[in-house]
Amino acid sequence: MNNNTTKISALMALSLALGGGSALAAAPNTTQPAPLITAAAQTEQAATIKVLVNGAPAANGYKTSADKEPMLALRSLTEALGYELEWNKEDKSAELTQGNLWTRVVTGHDQYSVNKMLLTLGTAPEIINGTLYVPASFAEKVLHAQVTTTGNMVTIVSEEAVKNITERGVITRIHKDGSYPSVQIGGAGLDGIVLNLNDDTEFKSAEGKEISLDDLTLGMNVEAVHSAITTRSLPPQTPTYQITVLDVAGSEAETPPLEVLGTAGTVERVQTTADTTQIEISGTRLTETAPEHVILNITDATQLVDHEGNPVELTELTEGAKVIGFYSPMLTRSLPPIGTAWKLVLETPDAQPAADEQLDAEQAE
Repeated sequence: MNNNTTKISALMALSLALGGGSALAAAPNTTQPAPLITAAAQTEQAATIKVLVNGAPAANGYKTSADKEPMLALRSLTEALGYELEWNKEDKSAELTQGNLWTRVVTGHDQYSVNKMLLTLGTAPEIINGTLYVPASFAEKVLHAQVTTTGNMVTIVSEEAVKNITERGVITRIHKDGSYPSVQIGGAGLDGIVLNLNDDTEFKSAEGKEISLDDLTLGMNVEAVHSAITTRSLPPQTPTYQITVLDVAGSEAETPPLEVLGTAGTVERVQTTADTTQIEISGTRLTETAPEHVILNITDATQLVDHEGNPVELTELTEGAKVIGFYSPMLTRSLPPIGTAWKLVLETPDAQPAADEQLDAEQAE
């Protein structure tokens, strides 16, 4: 069997798989013969390809043994890179524009127009279940992005994403599960920024020693080196190259508890006596076992900082202030529970994220 016949059979199987098997569930049509599927075609398998574009997941691609390279969903790829796509139904072509760059992709034709010049990649675009797929080399040769293929993973980084930004913040969320680990800093919920991690992300201590993701905890003050490109989601996401913990190991004030809980919300009450200050926070839990309503005692060892880890004064903790409280699980059984704050992060409304400042400076140049 030649490669074209094998590939068509494989794509038929892939179409059924991507379509959820709806064709198999349909009532049989007795007026037409069933398609002939040979034993060779049945052994042909289409592998699912995971795709990361500028650190964020994109639509899955696929690759059969007859394909020279992975095939990627054109619209998902180009929109993630900031291109505008216009679909022409008549000739099943797509026109892509971004600034001065223009290109045209025609289904079934291994000819890609790049600024009025034709380029061949060895593989023609294909439509599967209404989605147009292009070879992975399209991202590199036509869109001028960096493409890395490792096993069943294709990582694509645009030229703009290569620019680095250094940003400081306090960790409010750590996601270690699955294929896409991440850390959120600079705010909780929809605030701040999500740092997408990969196997190449470096982790360092304040002393310059190599550490790992497992060494990070909520409430740590870190410095992140990440791409200038972010997603349009809330919070935005960005690929991250390095995370450095700024808290000094061995410092009693900066050493977190063995387990850290967190609550983000509004200060409902501040009570100050001659010996202690106590605040009541009501909001959202940052960990599964943390309460949404908690009272925290502030001691001399409690760190008071803003979202970038800069010190703030105790007098700035007033009723109505937005804060994130980090504390150990050692809480009273009262309602609300009472504990001791390890670190309090105060939201300063006039503070501008470091990433925005750096981007503004680059655009001004």
